[in-house]
Amino acid sequence: MSADACIIYFGLRYEVAKHEIEALEERSDARVRAARNVGLKVYWGNFSDAEPRYVLFIGSEIAKLGPENAFETTCGREDLASIMDKTVARLAEAGLEGESKLYIQWQPDL
Repeated sequence: MSADACIIYFGLRYEVAKHEIEALEERSDARVRAARNVGLKVYWGNFSDAEPRYVLFIGSEIAKLGPENAFETTCGREDLASIMDKTVARLAEAGLEGESKLYIQWQPDL
């Protein structure tokens, strides 16, 4: 059973093509392996109730909010700055390029 959730990540976000899903399921995707090797978190799933739209987040999980997760979270300025700095450094160590951002995305229960 699953439920709606709000995913909050700092790091990178990728749109996932259909041919990439199997590698994500098997944890053999090169981005996922590189991220895990340096201690980064990974989250992926379908984020659309109309037509499947899979998204992959790599970085630091700030929170997962919803009925099956937490109902609230806080993150102080110093903690957030530390998370951001460490995440950017680990993404570089993993060889994952792109502009790191704070992502707040709704994931409907599908």
